[in-house]
Amino acid sequence: MKVLILDPATTTGYCIFEYDKNKTLANIVNWGFIEVEDHEILGDRYLDYLSKIEKLIKDNNIEDVALEDYFFSRRTPQGANLNCAYRAMIHMKCRELNLNYTILNISLWKKFIAGRTTPTKEQKKKWGKEASKKLMIQEALFKKWKIKFPNHSISSKTGKPVKFKYDIVDAVGMAIFYASIYLHTKSIAYSVIMNNDVKWKKTPKGIYDYGGK
Repeated sequence: MKVLILDPATTTGYCIFEYDKNKTLANIVNWGFIEVEDHEILGDRYLDYLSKIEKLIKDNNIEDVALEDYFFSRRTPQGANLNCAYRAMIHMKCRELNLNYTILNISLWKKFIAGRTTPTKEQKKKWGKEASKKLMIQEALFKKWKIKFPNHSISSKTGKPVKFKYDIVDAVGMAIFYASIYLHTKSIAYSVIMNNDVKWKKTPKGIYDYGGK
């Protein structure tokens, strides 16, 4: 059975894993991101998003979906309506395709993966306030589950390397949380085929350093 995990946003990270009927192993088989085109009319943006979500589900024979809940913050109210709309569209598309979906609590999955919901002072100092929110999850995934991400993503528009899309990291973290807590799978593996790391002329900020490991 294949499960799709989504981190909804204008750049939506996703992770796909499969498990057998005995739920002995959850194997992560794919991850990536989808981007919404910048349309002049908002309704056209929504239609673009819906079509990409549907394609992702159908192309991968998805049988179950889980997505992150949305947290309303007074500090960052901009984009709240858009983020809620993305989630509503996923809910509707799932039901249209007769799929069940699960909404994942942000604090619970982050605490399960990283042992905490926010970066430490040391992590903020090392990586920066915003980058540390993603990098603390990436570090935990590597240390606890030996999951290693590439140092770049491939642009859906140009096909060339771009800065790594960290929405993928959260999607993978949620996948492990969902498989472990909701499905009670006994072990986690990943078999994602990745491109070799690129050599940046100037390394983008926020790239996690695996230290040659």
